[in-house]
Amino acid sequence: MKIAVLGAGSIGCYVAGCLLASDPTLSAANALTLIGRQRLYDDITANGLKVTDWQGREQLTKPEHIAFSIENDSLVDADVILLCVKSQDTEQAAAIINQHAKQSAVVVSLQNGVGNAHLLRQHIKQCVIAGMVPFNVFYKGNGHFHCGTEGNIALEDPNNQCSDIIKALNNASLPVTVYNDMKAVQYGKLIMNLNNAVNALSGIPLKSQLGDRQYRLVVAKVLSEALAVLKAEGITPARTGKVIPKLMPKIMKLPNFLFNVVASSTLKIDPEARSSMFEDLALRRRTEIDYLNGEIVRLGEKNHIATPVNKHIVNLIKQHEVAQKGSPHLPANALLFK
Repeated sequence: MKIAVLGAGSIGCYVAGCLLASDPTLSAANALTLIGRQRLYDDITANGLKVTDWQGREQLTKPEHIAFSIENDSLVDADVILLCVKSQDTEQAAAIINQHAKQSAVVVSLQNGVGNAHLLRQHIKQCVIAGMVPFNVFYKGNGHFHCGTEGNIALEDPNNQCSDIIKALNNASLPVTVYNDMKAVQYGKLIMNLNNAVNALSGIPLKSQLGDRQYRLVVAKVLSEALAVLKAEGITPARTGKVIPKLMPKIMKLPNFLFNVVASSTLKIDPEARSSMFEDLALRRRTEIDYLNGEIVRLGEKNHIATPVNKHIVNLIKQHEVAQKGSPHLPANALLFK
């Protein structure tokens, strides 16, 4: 099995690093190729690929054992393509796959958002598997990727087409849960991801942000709007961790001492963890805001339900994308629509 990671950013590099560390034959046979940006190519070819996590994982693959390419034609021999590009780049990725990948390849979408697998199926002939990555990965520089939260990778594989890659992921201590239908799971992840923008705008680590009740009250409003529009759509988001989505607004409103009791048993977050959207602002890149909080705004408009806090947060993120100055470090009250 030859694996290619297309769009090897934080998630793609972390998953690849875990796979390489667990199975030296992947590097010995050049069976895993990362395809990504020049910046990460330079870092990883100089420093290797180090993966750590909140539970104490610490693994390093040396540069000479890593195949990293900035050329898309490296897809040509891939049996499995782990697609990790941003949601806004899905159509472009589909064109690359059409040009370079063999038709027998299986494309596994490990992307945020809820519509990427459907969009891919409209543009490519390869088998597309919907996936979901629940955990957060933060790039610390010098080829070091740190996973700061918990959760199992989810894959929609009703026809058992991913048994080999599932086995490889499980062996790499990246446990996989298989579903026949991913829709509810993807909306469950979307609910969790709605905090990404709040974290990016706050500019502080996730654990610190969620430890501040004023930010949690913002998150509670964001989640309440989301749950209202999903109910109108007839969607019940699945539980992707230990917390039932419909209870999350109530949990976020708890006073600090009660929240800390609940969080200690349900939310495992490393003190260093930050959202990927914070990283996007820091690197002056477009974020996935249109596919996260923007999806809630879109569904709200479709169902004639007001979503003022989500809409305000979408506008704030877009303003700071244009400003190109990283996180604005806004206080919680600045995130509420007035």
